[in-house]
Amino acid sequence: MLSDLLRPLSSDLADAFADTPTPVPLRDDHIAFFDRPLPDLGDSSTRVVILVGPEATGAQSALHALADHLGAPVANTWGAKGIYPWDDPHHIGTCGLQRDDFSLLGFGEFDVVLMLGIDDLEAKPDRSTCRKIEEMRPYALDQLRSASTPRPMVSQPNQLYTRMAAIAQPGYVDDSYPRHPARAVMDLKQSLGPGTRVTAQPGLAGLWIARTFPTDRMGSVIVPAVDRPGIGAAVGLVSAAQGADTVGVVQGPVDDVTAEVMRVAHHHELPLRLEVWDDDVDWSRTANLIAAAGPVVAWT
Repeated sequence: MLSDLLRPLSSDLADAFADTPTPVPLRDDHIAFFDRPLPDLGDSSTRVVILVGPEATGAQSALHALADHLGAPVANTWGAKGIYPWDDPHHIGTCGLQRDDFSLLGFGEFDVVLMLGIDDLEAKPDRSTCRKIEEMRPYALDQLRSASTPRPMVSQPNQLYTRMAAIAQPGYVDDSYPRHPARAVMDLKQSLGPGTRVTAQPGLAGLWIARTFPTDRMGSVIVPAVDRPGIGAAVGLVSAAQGADTVGVVQGPVDDVTAEVMRVAHHHELPLRLEVWDDDVDWSRTANLIAAAGPVVAWT
């Protein structure tokens, strides 16, 4: 639990986050053992798409080998951002944030949706709209690869990626003020050191970072799957205590828990800074995301 990692720093913060799960990148026990028969992925004509959740991030190399073997495109929930770099050919998008994500990804057009390491707190595709869903927990990916028929790469544009790119790419270079949220994301990205981690508060700040931050490495972005006051900064505090240079992003105004987190970080001289997005960001642009992919379903 997050409280266990906060207690050495502040008993008050630990109490505030009692029974709150710890995001996977901050845990050292996220290897989940394979506990069911290998999924049936059909023959070489069976088209497979892979959906990756945070519990699979510890098996990144084995996952990449499996995706190469199956010729499978890979989508990730927001808890698994960075499983592929944003511009990798296998990567087709971050999903589970909005109602229409999975349908826009075209999951219903594949023969099998293979779900790996999904967090129950994050959204899942509707089984009624998919031909077949196979779910497994890592780590038997090498065995699954050995037992599966190889197949050529499936290259299929999807509407989620296309629609989000149409919002984010112009937004990254938008010079208007208040800033386009995607511009705020890009400004943040360009301000980071090579090893800096970003944590964000669920809500509008977390939505735009989870949706549009161009992630290039695993664990570089954490947006918690549960919404608690100050949790984005609290996760950042734990990250900094573990030695990572960290930036916590919150939508202003700063709440009391976040203020206490920063006080504790300063007291312990931890590498955590806070970036507050307030009236300098044009949050009305969120309507464009909703028009593109439906209402937000994360953190509900």
